[in-house]
Amino acid sequence: MNFFTGRTTEKWDKTGWGEWIDYKTNLVELLEKEREKVKKSKIYFGNATDIYMPIERKLRLVPPILEFFIENPPLELEVQTRGTSRDVARDIPLLRQLSKKTSVLVSYSIHTDRDDVKRIFEPKAPSLNEREKGLRLYHEAGIETRLSCMPILPLNPENYAERFAPFITKRVWIASMNHKQLTQNLFRKHFPEWLDERHVEKVMRQTREAFEKRGVKCHYNSITPDAKKERWEKRRTKIQITKSAKKPKADDNQPSLF
Repeated sequence: MNFFTGRTTEKWDKTGWGEWIDYKTNLVELLEKEREKVKKSKIYFGNATDIYMPIERKLRLVPPILEFFIENPPLELEVQTRGTSRDVARDIPLLRQLSKKTSVLVSYSIHTDRDDVKRIFEPKAPSLNEREKGLRLYHEAGIETRLSCMPILPLNPENYAERFAPFITKRVWIASMNHKQLTQNLFRKHFPEWLDERHVEKVMRQTREAFEKRGVKCHYNSITPDAKKERWEKRRTKIQITKSAKKPKADDNQPSLF
């Protein structure tokens, strides 16, 4: 991510997102320094990028980290991925071993049930069949699973739920597209109805109902104007409370400037 790497805008434009990668080879050393902190932490593994990109086959950075967690289990570990079945299968034995010591959850990213949609929006990502196989492998290994449909892309709610519900033990999370300015032209060209938030809201609701009908809990944040306004008000109130709590109290013997 450009924000974290310090790349200039020019290099970002020239190279192109997804055409470069930075990786850390000393993460286990850093974890060793914070061993006690790890044991008191909930760890979300892969929130900024996928840990099972193809280069991981060569680098093999993940197994030593999981081995460290086995010896120093955090309060919980959540793994976020859309990796191929081949890639995720390698570390399932380590995750099973860790799951005997702490809570382990795999959140699998699958945004549609349609190959034509996947080719448009995720041309370089693993196929839907590969991700279905990977999700099934985790489920068959007895590891807790969650389906991440964030962002939701054009799909058939019934087919999507029918295909993936059997492999979900926790719940399904659905969210609408962020950074819409980056995908607006694709939607306008291929799925213009998805530029209408009322349509997106309808499909999210239908998808939730399809999963719940199959006994799988499903959650999404409504994107109706009233719902967004309510969320913003709650967020603003929380920010105000946080700021108030952090504001130092004025000394009773000193005049306050504010």
